[in-house]
Amino acid sequence: MRIFKNFKEGLTKNVIILGIVSGLTDISSEMLYPVIPIFLTQFLNAPMSVVGLIEGIAESTASILKIWGGYISDKFRKRKFFVVLGYFLSAISKPIMGLAYTWHFVLFARFIDRVGKGIRTSPRDALIAASSDKNHWGKAFGFHRAMDTLGAALGPLVTLSIFLIFSETEETYRMVFILAFIPAIAGVYVLKK
Repeated sequence: MRIFKNFKEGLTKNVIILGIVSGLTDISSEMLYPVIPIFLTQFLNAPMSVVGLIEGIAESTASILKIWGGYISDKFRKRKFFVVLGYFLSAISKPIMGLAYTWHFVLFARFIDRVGKGIRTSPRDALIAASSDKNHWGKAFGFHRAMDTLGAALGPLVTLSIFLIFSETEETYRMVFILAFIPAIAGVYVLKK
């Protein structure tokens, strides 16, 4: 019992909620990362160069917007608003990819997803720091990273399970995109509570 008490010390309600949300969002995101290139090349007939273009634009968008997201949340002091907005944008991008019939829609959805990541990351980290005693920052950020990593491990397992149950058809790929919306929007719901 004492071990659990020592573990829980310094983990506030906000830190735990943000960890759960991050884990759910990572389940959703990691369900899709392995299938996006296959979906693009096999079903949307996009060349491999387009796969690289989409990921390059997506990741650079997130990196650039992390600075902007932090600046805006500092300026307006509305950190939770930007965190909720960022997770919501990431959530709605999942079904958009599932409905895509050209690679342009996948690019649009990945762009929205990474805009969400860019604008939520810095305000979320500021919320974690503000919700924790300075002496427990390591534990708070470690817990958040552990939940994030747990989600990243579970996401591909969920997708693998889907492909073990259903055949690898275009419809199954589209179903994975739609199902990835569930943990992502559940994370937004948890955050709004």
